[in-house]
Amino acid sequence: MPQVSIVIPSLSGQFRPLETSIRRQSFRDYEICPVVGVKPSGRARNVGARGAKGDILVFVDDDAVLGDEDTLANLVEPLPEDHTIGVTGASRLIPPDSSWFQCWVAREVPRIQHPIVEEPLETNPDPERGYYCQVTATCCAMRREVFEELDGFNEELIRGVDTEFFVRLRRRGYRIILAPNTWVWHPAPATLPSLLRKHFLYGVGHSQEVKCDPLRSRRRFLYTPLHALAYLFLRTLVLLPNVFIPYSFAEPQWRLGFKPLKALASYVTALGYIYGWYRYR
Repeated sequence: MPQVSIVIPSLSGQFRPLETSIRRQSFRDYEICPVVGVKPSGRARNVGARGAKGDILVFVDDDAVLGDEDTLANLVEPLPEDHTIGVTGASRLIPPDSSWFQCWVAREVPRIQHPIVEEPLETNPDPERGYYCQVTATCCAMRREVFEELDGFNEELIRGVDTEFFVRLRRRGYRIILAPNTWVWHPAPATLPSLLRKHFLYGVGHSQEVKCDPLRSRRRFLYTPLHALAYLFLRTLVLLPNVFIPYSFAEPQWRLGFKPLKALASYVTALGYIYGWYRYR
């Protein structure tokens, strides 16, 4: 029986660069569990986990590539020893051959890149940090017992399944750790339309998260169309100021700067939130 099962959700079934990087790993006690053609991503991850044999589950997106030969070992090593850790994750970097636009996106838009850390970094999605977490399901690992305790990922969400899962995990008292010297290469959106579509769907997914949160504590509730219009008016009003005074989610505060892509992506996320609130009742 393998110790680790690597679950790869993939609509296209094309993940050869990722597979090549897995074959180079110094940690060898694993199986690869691709899940092809299943959506949304939460359901795909659950399908892969149900068919996996390992005691530790590693989830990796099909367009990611493991950074070096110790990535898998660094993710897995802390989990059997410290049961206060619920999830370990890898930093994300855009590939060295990224286009100028992808580099621009990575500089401005949150959660595209997470810098490599030298020591384990606890990064929990707590309310005082706006539920922001530097670990994502692009590449993360957990013990099977933790996955099963939380009944897996939410299969209804269009986007944001990792955020919703990590919030539930944190409420059970587990910690989320960004592993040191551990990263994956993961591309940023290559065009403006792809960036905006991605963040529109993030907004849709976030609206679903908020409505299914049993504590009803996660931000905006658009009870009536009037609430939605007021929210839309407010977000439109602050769109231009946000270009010059962007908000940092990692360290909640306003900062002077010039980040038009960040402001636009945030605005489109709000549009997706409004759409999702009334589309997925």
